[in-house]
Amino acid sequence: MRYDLRFWAEFISPPEIVERALPLLAEFSAGVGVSVPEGSLSDENAAAFRDIKAAGVEFAFWPLLEREKGYFPNEANVPAYAEMVRGLIAWADDNGVLPDMIAVDLELPLEQISAFLGAQEGGGGRRVLDMLKENLNPERFREARCGLIELNSWIRSRGIRTIAAVLPWVAIELFGDGETVQDMMETPVSGIDWDLISPMLYVSMFEGMTGGRVSVLDANSLVYETTVRLRNKYGGRAAVSLGVTGTGVLGNEPTFETVEELMVGVEASLAAGTRDISIYNLEGVVSREDPRSWLEALRAARPRIPARSARVVRILGALRNLHPAVSRLKDMLS
Repeated sequence: MRYDLRFWAEFISPPEIVERALPLLAEFSAGVGVSVPEGSLSDENAAAFRDIKAAGVEFAFWPLLEREKGYFPNEANVPAYAEMVRGLIAWADDNGVLPDMIAVDLELPLEQISAFLGAQEGGGGRRVLDMLKENLNPERFREARCGLIELNSWIRSRGIRTIAAVLPWVAIELFGDGETVQDMMETPVSGIDWDLISPMLYVSMFEGMTGGRVSVLDANSLVYETTVRLRNKYGGRAAVSLGVTGTGVLGNEPTFETVEELMVGVEASLAAGTRDISIYNLEGVVSREDPRSWLEALRAARPRIPARSARVVRILGALRNLHPAVSRLKDMLS
């Protein structure tokens, strides 16, 4: 089945991508979203991007700030992020490596993500509630969204598409018209004309980082139910990011051991009508004993609805009450 396939590449450099992955990416018509941290605009990287471009492989720049600035774009750093992206595109233009896309990875500041994960292990609930209270700031939310609208329009005016990677609970809020969860998570998504919206539905992390409270069956059912709803609302703009195959910035993300584990979510997304699938991450695949088998499986994928989780269906069916419930939480935190 035809669908757009790409791999997120966070900790593998552009020259390493050329050396270790480019032939496979070209052979299997797979794109790559390459992390471009601050300070990485070197001649060596420019040459690698020219090689990727010459091979006909679609590539996205995935701009990431310094850790001290939050790493991911969010309400707290939109001006710095926008300045970085504009400089990145100017550098790319000068070097003949304008990307096909810019990936806007909307997530909490890195230190807040660490606090949330720590709360999962116990003892951090009060701190998380305090953070949510501090995060709720409608005026700052609107200002950040205006900044992202302006940046998104400027990027697209250059003939470059945009893909917004979004948190799973933000994606669930996008089913409706609320914005409170987005404000709590410091990530304006709605009301911005992204070319693609790609929720990060990482099955291995759902299961592994909840101590099994969210089962693999639950997680794959959530992939299907979420992508169905987003496809119904956003049509061809609805995408998905799946995984994970290798650890990322947190350093301890639970990963899939086999491609068969990954394929359940891929087939579920196709069954939901999604035709843009990103896999996190490229370095996890090319480090396997037989990376070709992963590409072969992904390209042989066919739509298949996963086993139904009554728990997930029940929770999502109750989402008609989500906005009032979140509004009550907002009032409690205010």
